[in-house]
Amino acid sequence: MADSHQDRAPFDRAVLDALEDGLLVVDSDRKVSWYNPAIARTLGIQKDDAIGMASDSLFTAYFLPIIEDDDFVQPLHRILTNGADLSSLLCRVRTPEGARCCLLISSRQAFAGTGLRLIKVRDATAEMYTHHFKAALDHSPVVVFVQDADLRYIWSYNQQLGPTDASIIGLSDEDVFPGEAERLVALKRRVLETGEIVRNTVAFTIAGERRVRDLTLKPLRGAEEEIIGVAGMAFDVTERIRVEEAFREKTYELRERMDELRCLYTIAHLVKTPGMTLDELLQAVADTLPMGWQYPNDIEVRITVDGRDYYWGDPVDSSWNQRSPIVVHGKQVGEVEVRYCAEVPVGDEGPFLPEEQMLLDSITNQLGQILEQLQVEAAFEESEEKFRGIAQRSFDLIVTSYLNGGLNYISPAMERILGYTPEEMVGTDWEDYILPTSLLVWKEGRRRVLRGEQVERLQIEVRRKNGETAILELNESPIVERKTIVGYQVIGRDISERVLHERLREQAFDMTERNIAQFAVLADHVRHPLQVIMGVADLLDDETIAEKLREQVRRVNMQISELDQEWIESRKIREFLKRYEL
Repeated sequence: MADSHQDRAPFDRAVLDALEDGLLVVDSDRKVSWYNPAIARTLGIQKDDAIGMASDSLFTAYFLPIIEDDDFVQPLHRILTNGADLSSLLCRVRTPEGARCCLLISSRQAFAGTGLRLIKVRDATAEMYTHHFKAALDHSPVVVFVQDADLRYIWSYNQQLGPTDASIIGLSDEDVFPGEAERLVALKRRVLETGEIVRNTVAFTIAGERRVRDLTLKPLRGAEEEIIGVAGMAFDVTERIRVEEAFREKTYELRERMDELRCLYTIAHLVKTPGMTLDELLQAVADTLPMGWQYPNDIEVRITVDGRDYYWGDPVDSSWNQRSPIVVHGKQVGEVEVRYCAEVPVGDEGPFLPEEQMLLDSITNQLGQILEQLQVEAAFEESEEKFRGIAQRSFDLIVTSYLNGGLNYISPAMERILGYTPEEMVGTDWEDYILPTSLLVWKEGRRRVLRGEQVERLQIEVRRKNGETAILELNESPIVERKTIVGYQVIGRDISERVLHERLREQAFDMTERNIAQFAVLADHVRHPLQVIMGVADLLDDETIAEKLREQVRRVNMQISELDQEWIESRKIREFLKRYEL
């Protein structure tokens, strides 16, 4: 019966069985002469199957199936087949049980003169894990440590409390954190006594700087599951706490600004509420203001305008108050005052924030603008009322027309002049009433007024409601809003009777002129025959008859002279009437 690999062992069997490292001996013929149980477990060798096996066959059968990285195949093959020396080769493998691990393989000649070569295989997985663990924790905010039952440090990594982690070994928390260890020790004793896992946040001073660590503590148990100490992990959350605190402050400030904006928005909305009186508006503003301050429940507000007061809360005396004047057209007409009527937290500048004073100034400025607008609107309404009163009582027609809406105001005189009520004409256009004979004149006048000119004494013919023609004399002027012409205003009167009178007057003047001319011609025509008659009378022998003829001639001549005088007077009267347009 062949001897076993244990029987061929160069050392005591108990010693070989106790080894955790795998050992493999290859003879000078490159065949396996011996191996220990550790390597058999690692490679999955059953009983004595590998004894006498050629090294390359051993490599193919047992090493090659478990190697995960091809880069390790050739170096390992050279160790087994060529007998090369190798200080160490770290090889990643998967064991027969399916677990991944790292093997540290080395090769050297053993037992000088025997030709034997010793190949050592050591499981370095734990070392790799430790290396990775340390690499991950180095210079990180994570600290790990273990303390015994007396809460003295027996192991620590990445503690950052001294030049090395070993510098705190044997020390207690009272030694490491003098004057600050009470809460920390209480948490760890709780773990020792109860066996529960404790997580909490602890603050202490490290290297003169205040730090905060998120601490997780677990019981450290022995072989019999008894608690023999405390294992802990601490995560430095100082920066996170600072960021969270800054975030809370910014969130608080943002909430304050949102309250201020909501206050301003509410006031702006109140201003646009239709039908609200000034008294109602000011009281509503007083009711709204507290929402913009830090402590709205302790705020008292007083708004004073023109001697009238509007309150929110009970008026009380307070040393903490803010004021801002209400100014209209450069003159102060009131003020808004905000007071704290109860004890509130006080900062460096009192309980009020600078932003709250800015909010108050913004609100009083807005109130001043509102009051200015109300004054302007009141003055405008008064002016408009006066205008409408004048327009309503005026005998002249007054019409305003906008470019995008037609006629929008027509005075009552229009009904007397054209027969249309103002309601009938609103929304219509002038062209709906102007006769075709006057359209060119009207359009030329409108072009001029839309260029910004004043148009005066424009005469147009329009159609009355009853179909008759009326003659209007119009004065037009542009309507300007924000330096833009948006329409025009027309003031006019009915000159139909005046035009008719002028036409009749001209006809009378023409007739008078013709009559005067006829009188002159008639006088000339009469005087010439009279001269002939006087000559004939001088030739008659009968003096009596001749004298009678002369007497008749003198009487006719006197009548003609009177006509001449009247003709002269008529010309003077005509010239006077024309000169003064009577």
